[in-house]
Amino acid sequence: MPSLTKDIEHLFNRLELTEPQPITDLVKTITRKNGELHKSYPSGWKMKNLNDSSLPTGANKGGIYVFWWLNNSTDSREPFHEQKGSLKFTLQGKKITYQGGSDEYQQIEIEISDSWLEKYKNHIPLYVGKSADCILKRIGLHLQINQPKYTGKSTSDQLRRGIERLFYSYPNTTDLIVKHVGYSYINLHGEEDVVNRFYLEDFVIGKLMPLFNIDIER
Repeated sequence: MPSLTKDIEHLFNRLELTEPQPITDLVKTITRKNGELHKSYPSGWKMKNLNDSSLPTGANKGGIYVFWWLNNSTDSREPFHEQKGSLKFTLQGKKITYQGGSDEYQQIEIEISDSWLEKYKNHIPLYVGKSADCILKRIGLHLQINQPKYTGKSTSDQLRRGIERLFYSYPNTTDLIVKHVGYSYINLHGEEDVVNRFYLEDFVIGKLMPLFNIDIER
């Protein structure tokens, strides 16, 4: 029977000490034999298969994962400063019902200021999530790496939607992801770790303050 069986702070410390790796560990290029882009992969990228021997250990198991904006060079944060005007994105808030019976949702604008970004001394945490049985599959849903621009919306694509919102002027945000986004994770697999995963995810979000985990009370 699932229960709280792990030291959550200790697990966080392990995760924090794990150096983020480039997302290219989990994806690969794909084109037709003649070099043209494949219709199903117009970005030229796809997720690696679960049986790919080059995948890192544990990617096919459940656990807590973190997406990072890697700070590996002096110009790593340039895309954050290239946008015209302030760095902002909009989240949907509470539903408002008017006297005539019509409804609409509040639109809450979030501004990511320079002082906010300066709080992150090294890599910038983008999103923290969890998976019961396969981190790689969940990461694939977040990345939507086969598309140069992503206009969809689901309950599993928060990372990609966040990238699209912030860097809306980029014609190919997959290029940004491949160049700048990294990942780290810690395995907590299966039903027995459901409680540990729940509390560790919340703990990591509170500690790291990732940009795209912000939610609006409804």
